[in-house]
This record gives sequence, C-alpha cells and structure tokens, in this order.
Amino acid sequence: MALEVPQIPDDSLFLSFQAQCESSEGWVSSYSKGGIGVWMKPPSDKTSLIHTCKGCMTFPDVSADTVYDVLHDIEYRKKWDVNVIETRDIALLSANADVGYYSWKCPKPLKNRDVVTLRSWLLLDDCYMIINFSVKHSSYPPRKDLVRAVSLLAGYLIKITGPNSCILTYLAQVDPRGSLPKWVVNKSSQFLAPKVSALFHILYNHILQFYP
Repeated sequence: MALEVPQIPDDSLFLSFQAQCESSEGWVSSYSKGGIGVWMKPPSDKTSLIHTCKGCMTFPDVSADTVYDVLHDIEYRKKWDVNVIETRDIALLSANADVGYYSWKCPKPLKNRDVVTLRSWLLLDDCYMIINFSVKHSSYPPRKDLVRAVSLLAGYLIKITGPNSCILTYLAQVDPRGSLPKWVVNKSSQFLAPKVSALFHILYNHILQFYP
C-alpha cells in the first residue's frame, strides 16, 4: 500500500535491498543469455498478483558513475526507456530523496500503468543504490485512463568492479493492480523476463552510443 506520509529510508532499508539483490535463495532463473540474467521469486500466496523480479547485467566497458548518472536522471530516461509515457519530479524531500511520477506503456490488452514513488539514493565506496516505493501525493491522484500500480520496493544496485566497469542489478517488487488476464498471471515469468533483458540491452547500447 502507498504511504500517506513519506518516510525517507534509512541505511537499514538500503542494506536489506542490497542483500536481496545479492542473494540467490528463493529465486528461479527465467533468462540467462549474453551476460544478462533474470530471476523471478514466486509469491508465497498463490493468489497474489505481486511480482518480484530481478535482473543482472555486467557492463564491461561502462563505469558505475556513468550508469548511475543515466539511471538517476529521470528526464533523460525518456531517451532510453521505450516504455515511458511521462516522468517528472514532484518534490525534493532531502539531499538524497525525492518524490516523482512515472507512467509507462503496457502491451495490449493490458491497460497502461502509472506510479507515484518516493525515491532515495545512497553512494558507498563499492556500490551505488537507487531505491523507490509508492507514496500518495495530493497533486497526483489516480487517473481514469491509467491503472495506479504499487511499488512495494524497487531499484538499482550498481556494483563497482573497476574504473570503467560495473555490474547492474535491477530488483522490483510490484503490485500491478487492475484486472490482469489469467494467462498473464500464469506466465508472468515468461512475460517479464524478456522485457527486463530487452531494457538492459537498450540501456547499455544507448550509453555506448550517445552518453558522453
């Protein structure tokens, strides 16, 4: 459920997020090819629609700083995220936290989704993290033309492996809300894994071609 009053994450939430990114327990491999791995974690409740997905890719010739800068800039996201409809900053809460809006295209017959999230970031000596979770904001109520999804916890772990190399892990625990066809629920791993791997490829190729 989205929080009414935003609470800025402390270090314990970042450490928990990092542990989930680096853990292999309970994850089922859905895709492994070309240096990209995607895993799904089945919900404990079989009736749950909450999807937990994790993707990992090695960037052999891109620095962690560059990957972080690209992922952190929500306006720049429009240049590489083929699914984005709209993204914008709503409010800056602190030096390392803000509230933002993001809407994205879903494949037919699904209705497009949007989300309002509190985003926070932490830069450590060996890694960078950006995490988010859903909150409510009076200026951005749910829209009739979109389904308001809920991000329970999502984000990126960028592990520094060298001056010009890194490993990017994306983890998302999201309740898509709305009505989902039974085939989408039953085949969520087959549905999500190609989307995650494709987005990794697009991000990597875009950085190599266009990012200074």
